[in-house]
Amino acid sequence: MDINNLLPHLIRLKGQANITVTGFSMEPALFAADVVTVRSGEYRPGDILVFYYKEGALLIHRFLYIKNDRYFCKGDNAFRVEDFTQEQLVGKVVLVNGRPLELWPDWKIALSATVGKEFRRCHYEENLIKESKIYQLYQSLVLKRKEVTVMYIKNKAFTFILTDETSMAVFDPKTGNTHLLDEVGISILDCLNEPTTIELLLENLSKEYAVSPEEIRGDVEEFLADMVQKEVVVLV
Repeated sequence: MDINNLLPHLIRLKGQANITVTGFSMEPALFAADVVTVRSGEYRPGDILVFYYKEGALLIHRFLYIKNDRYFCKGDNAFRVEDFTQEQLVGKVVLVNGRPLELWPDWKIALSATVGKEFRRCHYEENLIKESKIYQLYQSLVLKRKEVTVMYIKNKAFTFILTDETSMAVFDPKTGNTHLLDEVGISILDCLNEPTTIELLLENLSKEYAVSPEEIRGDVEEFLADMVQKEVVVLV
């Protein structure tokens, strides 16, 4: 019998099972030939799930959300979102080559789901999704593609009103929405008056706040993801 078909039984008997990753749909979290440890348990968005998909194929993809009792997952390095039922679920990855997984923050989960929705809007045309701004953002902030150079700049079509030294109101003339920023958000936008890469942005902010770029990278990436989707910041 195929080991894939034995997985649920092995997990029930031993509490866990090891399987070897194939393909590249979960890079850079998982690479081909990585050995992952799978267990059953409680599942939450951001977990990497193992499940049976169409025609019994075994997939290892990230859990994005649940709707109408169906799980929705997508490979980190893929475009399409898959949905399946509890009966198709085998377990979740808890170790990669014996090491614990790095947890994904909520903003990465949401951005990955947005890529999936954009892919559907593009009628599943890979060339169209690859040209989209949302995928360029995803490549830069989530996939960390070194060959992809993304420049960020403040949207000059918006109105920026400094209400006091520590708060700013940003008005979107197209939708009529107003976004409120704190002192840190103001500092980041001040660095985006001209096209700027995230590395240069981190370098400038690290000098201003006397911290290392890595200490603030996560917060800055989350801010950029939010501001680009609200079009307060645009890609060039």
